[in-house]
Amino acid sequence: MSAFAPVRAANPRPRNRPARYGVAIAVATVVVIVLIASSVLDYVFLDSIPGRTALYGLLAVALVALGTFIGVRAFDRDPAVRRCHLIRAGVLLGLGVLLWLLVIDLYVFTSSAGPGVAAICAAACLPTTAFGLFVVRRLDRNEKEPWRLVLVAFAWGAIVATSMVIWGESLWTAIAERVLVPGPGLDASTAFSAGLLEELANGTAVLLLFLVMRNEFDDVVDGIVYGAAVGLGFNFLESVAYMTNLYALFSPDGIGGYAAGFQWYSRQVLGLFFGHATYTALIGAGIGIARQLHSRRQQVIAIASGFLIAIAAHFSWDAWIQFFPIESSTLGLVEIHLRTLIMTGPFTALVIALLLSGLRYEGEALREQMAKEAAEGTGAILPAEVPILSNPRRRLGQRMQALSRRGLRAYFAMSRLQTAQLDLAMERWHRERQEIDTPLEAEYELRRRVLELRRQAGGLSSG
Repeated sequence: MSAFAPVRAANPRPRNRPARYGVAIAVATVVVIVLIASSVLDYVFLDSIPGRTALYGLLAVALVALGTFIGVRAFDRDPAVRRCHLIRAGVLLGLGVLLWLLVIDLYVFTSSAGPGVAAICAAACLPTTAFGLFVVRRLDRNEKEPWRLVLVAFAWGAIVATSMVIWGESLWTAIAERVLVPGPGLDASTAFSAGLLEELANGTAVLLLFLVMRNEFDDVVDGIVYGAAVGLGFNFLESVAYMTNLYALFSPDGIGGYAAGFQWYSRQVLGLFFGHATYTALIGAGIGIARQLHSRRQQVIAIASGFLIAIAAHFSWDAWIQFFPIESSTLGLVEIHLRTLIMTGPFTALVIALLLSGLRYEGEALREQMAKEAAEGTGAILPAEVPILSNPRRRLGQRMQALSRRGLRAYFAMSRLQTAQLDLAMERWHRERQEIDTPLEAEYELRRRVLELRRQAGGLSSG
């Protein structure tokens, strides 16, 4: 026990509520005020969204927020109670999504196309979006993020961020059209509003996730994963909206299906990762970098830089659309590929560079912590396991070996053991750098869990 005494001293008030919760409450309060104010202003002055639609929209946001709150609190409870809380959180999130899709999205965007067309468009976007979420989660080769948090990030991007953007852009457009005459100024204003409002809304979702679940938000890699998940959520509903709108608009000309299909390809195939996923991943990267900075000034600069780069990337894309519209011809297909490569490609390359750098740094840190744990002789990590756990391919090989020897149950038992061992190494890393506010007992509990999982795995890890 004495070996952990210095760590305990570095965490003198482990059970106090972290100050970041207060910041999260303040940010959430601002989001609620913005949503209420913008919906009221839209209804009273612009009448662009009926009162009942704004009311149902706020209800959907409230359901998602309450579901997130219950889901987060579930992790502080014992396993029996945790399961009930997670079920309640899942029901609330599901109701929020259903209410949004049935009332808000269908009413506001698809009234002219009809719910059938909207349902088909949504069904067409589901497989590609699910593939995007699968790939994004797999990006973290060292310690994959829990599906529950990835899906929460997706839901916030799809519902809360979309709500903020819909009402915010309605006000922006109405004001700009009254102040600016049609021309380059109005076009630039439209492009800037998309970049500013959409990235502020999406980035706020990532920031709230960081503040509330910081112990699951380890570094720049996690920031990219959660940011991309939020962006995919926003991209999903935006794709459905554009597809249904353009289908209704061009149906009288007999090309409604082509217009919707072109939107599906440009947003769900070509732009699945070269779009909102990239923009919000940049914000997440900035927040992830701030996660491991101790100076408040440096943290603010890192987060602000992520937001500014994302806004600039988004603005450059929309500005090109405004000033150089795509032609409805074969040349247009070539143009959209080139524009994606030239305008978004460099920013996506930046995300990939940050990801690779973060994975390398994270991997080295975890390897060091696993070696220290093995040297202490606790039995949670054995010296022979360090090179295996440090290499994703060797971890997979160990799981496949368990599968061939003892079947599927052994495979999953080995997978749970490896995950717990990596969690323990990550906990040690953050505590050594004084980046964690959980009590020291949390580390002891992780170690006990590893030993229990090792017993359940039947000693397979020793091979």
